[in-house]
Amino acid sequence: MPEWPIVGHAWAVRQLQYAVEHAEVPHALLFTGPESIGKNTLAELLVAAMLCRDANEVPCGSCLSCRKLRSGNHPDFVLVEPEDRTAHIKIDQIRDVERFLALTPVESAHKVVLIRGFESATAGAANALLKTLEEPPSYAHLLLLAADADLLLATIVSRAQHIALRPLPVAEIADALVSRWSIDAGQAERLASLSGGRIGWAVTAALNPEGYERTQSALQALLRVLREELPARFESATALAQDGAVLNETLEYWSIFWRDLLMIQTGHGDLLVYREQYPVFDVLARSVSLADCLRILRHLEHIQEALLSNANTQLAVENLLLDLPELGFDPQTQLAP
Repeated sequence: MPEWPIVGHAWAVRQLQYAVEHAEVPHALLFTGPESIGKNTLAELLVAAMLCRDANEVPCGSCLSCRKLRSGNHPDFVLVEPEDRTAHIKIDQIRDVERFLALTPVESAHKVVLIRGFESATAGAANALLKTLEEPPSYAHLLLLAADADLLLATIVSRAQHIALRPLPVAEIADALVSRWSIDAGQAERLASLSGGRIGWAVTAALNPEGYERTQSALQALLRVLREELPARFESATALAQDGAVLNETLEYWSIFWRDLLMIQTGHGDLLVYREQYPVFDVLARSVSLADCLRILRHLEHIQEALLSNANTQLAVENLLLDLPELGFDPQTQLAP
């Protein structure tokens, strides 16, 4: 069977290809996993395969249906997503979905709705969708994308077939960066290590030179906070909480930084992700206890989960920054000349 052009998640690809080939695609599918793990790419390929006029297992990309889908004008497909990263999916958007599905397909055998970021749906929107899931039209297919099934109503999860995507092996991501995107092997290995198993992040970072600059900015922000006293940390928390997208990325980088400290403290400095920062991290590792390092890593994990559940961003960031140790010096000034 020809393969879909997607890196990793082979088990999910095989399962979905089989469902398309045998006309057994469920009425509701739930794709979960971390951001940039591949949920959207996989769901979009499924939509294309379902609506393509000429495909057997792989969408052709050239028929009229594929061209309409690519241009965003296919009459049997609707995309629903929050207006921005801090917005919610609202009940009016789900009402539009209901009206869309109430009419029979125009050009294909299916009508497909792709809903991104469904964990952001309001209670009203989630309950409205639940009614559609209970008695969907025979031609209707709803594809829900969310970070974690635990963030959704259990009744919605129970009515959908769950495709839980997991982080990919570092080697698989590195190989793909080299073979598909012609990235230098050394850079590919480094980005794969930084990605946390998220192929989408790795590709974006490889093609966008600003990615490395953002990691450096995140490191400098962390070093600055560690030197700050209480009043200044409240000001830093306010600044960090202003932009949800920047905050999420910063927290991910901070998790990697503290993980690197843990590697040094436990005698595994050869496993650092940010190898070029070893001198700075070595100073930090000798200034922060192992217990503090573990506590901060747990706190970072907790705050990322809390923000997905629409926790108070300002309060969550303040609590994190107040939990960080106060160094009173800049680790970079402690380096040997």
